[in-house]
Amino acid sequence: MNTAILCIPADDEGNKLFIKDLREDNKKLFVKYKSTFNDIPFSETELFHVDDNYVITGSDGTVLWRFSKEWLEKLI
Repeated sequence: MNTAILCIPADDEGNKLFIKDLREDNKKLFVKYKSTFNDIPFSETELFHVDDNYVITGSDGTVLWRFSKEWLEKLI
């Protein structure tokens, strides 16, 4: 397992999205993520591939985070 943690800029005000522990299970991708918008610990979620990007969605399907696949390649 790769121990790298990605730090992706989330906005123009200095907030960040942190991603770690990329894993594949039954052809689905999962990561653990957290952000500087709140004080919630790393949570595991499924990644979805959309328009040559990856997205993290909320429980209702709302896109919470969208980032380029190039970011994710750094965890491989």
